[in-house]
Amino acid sequence: MGWLARRRAAKDAQRAQNLYQAAMLEWTAVDDALADFAERAKTFEGGMATDTQDLTLQVKGDERVFAIVQNCGLVEARRSPDSFQGGSQGFSFPVGKTGIRYRVGGTRGTFTPGTEHPSVVDTGVVTVTDRRVVFQGPLQSREWQFSKLLGYQHFDVPTWTAIQVSNRQKTSGIQYDRGSAAEIQLRIELALAHFQGRVEQLIGQLEAEAARHHSERPVAPPSIADIRSKG
Repeated sequence: MGWLARRRAAKDAQRAQNLYQAAMLEWTAVDDALADFAERAKTFEGGMATDTQDLTLQVKGDERVFAIVQNCGLVEARRSPDSFQGGSQGFSFPVGKTGIRYRVGGTRGTFTPGTEHPSVVDTGVVTVTDRRVVFQGPLQSREWQFSKLLGYQHFDVPTWTAIQVSNRQKTSGIQYDRGSAAEIQLRIELALAHFQGRVEQLIGQLEAEAARHHSERPVAPPSIADIRSKG
């Protein structure tokens, strides 16, 4: 291998090493997080009200608290304004002395009704227990009981959880900080798993995901020294 070819190979090898190191940092972070999630699913069972600081909610009996999150947004569907597009009035002129005006050149426009989209309508404290999720804000409060749960979904952009319950017509939910999203979503999943009696199933899912990710460890490329020795 000539000098120029070796130099190019060395640059390619360095670039590959940089990409590998970046991939390893990301892989290690995810691997550690998944292992931590699985371990905490095995051991964390929520806390009693007497052992929980900053609790603003009146809990019931043996209800266990899984999370208290400050500065959460209450998300509800809000309708955007109606719009009228593509039309013009043209111009008009009076017809004799009748008071009637004749319009010329008008074109029919398009009326578009407003659409519903999620909006933050209040900011407050969210408490997650093994029976419900509760939002308490200065303007409004909401309770989503697990016994009435129809469905839920976590979103990444923005970071929020939509919750649908049978005693409320419209889906609503909570929004939270992106940096805390994984932790909050884990606490919700754990609380719901305890309510539904499927903790072992959740642990199995987390362990399976951890094993799958662990098997996808990035493969190290040849080092610069190996390339030079072959040249």
